[in-house]
Amino acid sequence: MKATDVKPTRIEAAQEAAKTFVKELPASYNLGLVSFSDAANVLVSPSKERDIVTGAIDALQLGEATATGEAVFTSLAAIAGIPPDGATGPPPPMILLLSDGHLTYGRSIGDAAQAASAANVPVSTIAFGTDTGTIDIGGEVQEVPVDRYALRILAERTRGHYYEAASREELRRVYEDLGSSIGYRTVPREVWAWSAATGLLFGLTAAGLSLLSTSRLP
Repeated sequence: MKATDVKPTRIEAAQEAAKTFVKELPASYNLGLVSFSDAANVLVSPSKERDIVTGAIDALQLGEATATGEAVFTSLAAIAGIPPDGATGPPPPMILLLSDGHLTYGRSIGDAAQAASAANVPVSTIAFGTDTGTIDIGGEVQEVPVDRYALRILAERTRGHYYEAASREELRRVYEDLGSSIGYRTVPREVWAWSAATGLLFGLTAAGLSLLSTSRLP
């Protein structure tokens, strides 16, 4: 996520996008935050407290692994603990993951997709970045292309949606579409300076996060 093919960097664009989306979510939605690098951890348990989530997004640190599968498993465990809010049965859940790299640690995308499908939790994914992104590791330039295939498979096998975004403008269009698919309307298009994100997965030399959201229709 240090790559600068998305300005100013992938990670900064992703953090700002996530915070913008959090502000736009309906107050009735439960929202949680899971970070991951070589492990996955619940930073914020699903709740309606938006300020805690945005603060945790600001505090994210880069890491050196990408445990995409572990992030899904940890997200599923967090979703299972969401209170019913007085209604019959749990609220309908979803996970949205944004990734810029390949899985390098932990359980596979296939295992994660199987678990999410069995739990009836759709995982929507966004492949974030370009094929020309690079980072400097110990004085050597290393390419960091996006693993579009794995993210598409994860979305398709869990009946989620798959998206690609190679710029802020494309990210904006993705989230406008996401807004309608999860049951809320964003502000008019001309008001957007640029986009928002429901969830992020950061790849290669990066930490990551996954935002979880659930709601009931009024």
